[in-house]
Amino acid sequence: MSTRTTSKRELAAEIGSLLGDLAVRSKRSLRPLVEAEGVTMPQAMLLQALQRVGGRQSARELGRECHMLASTVTGVIDRLEAAGLVQRERDSRDRRIVWVVPTAEGEELVGRLPSFFEHLGKAFTALPARELEQMRESLLRVLASGEDEGEH
Repeated sequence: MSTRTTSKRELAAEIGSLLGDLAVRSKRSLRPLVEAEGVTMPQAMLLQALQRVGGRQSARELGRECHMLASTVTGVIDRLEAAGLVQRERDSRDRRIVWVVPTAEGEELVGRLPSFFEHLGKAFTALPARELEQMRESLLRVLASGEDEGEH
């Protein structure tokens, strides 16, 4: 499939490209499952992010968690609120802070939504456990190094 890679930099770029390809393929296959539940991928991401943090988070933090611009996350929250899946609450001490909280219907829905990360992870079940453990350790080292943020 690939030609001989001549440098560490080229090999790292190829790995990055392959991980991107896996993520795109997983997202494509996941989209119809999510949409069958009546929500879009960004809406599902936001609901799942709320679940991961225990059911209450500021709109600003949700945007960061979901890698969405403020204008995007506002629109996603608007649509989820209109559908009765989340509600906004103003902070009692600082009115600038808007908390987003899932409704009972939103909590029930998120329990039915497939997880992107679990779905993506299924691709790796083709590898033996030993290789998966090595990959996990390698990825943890990469994340700890800060290389993806331009730090050297």
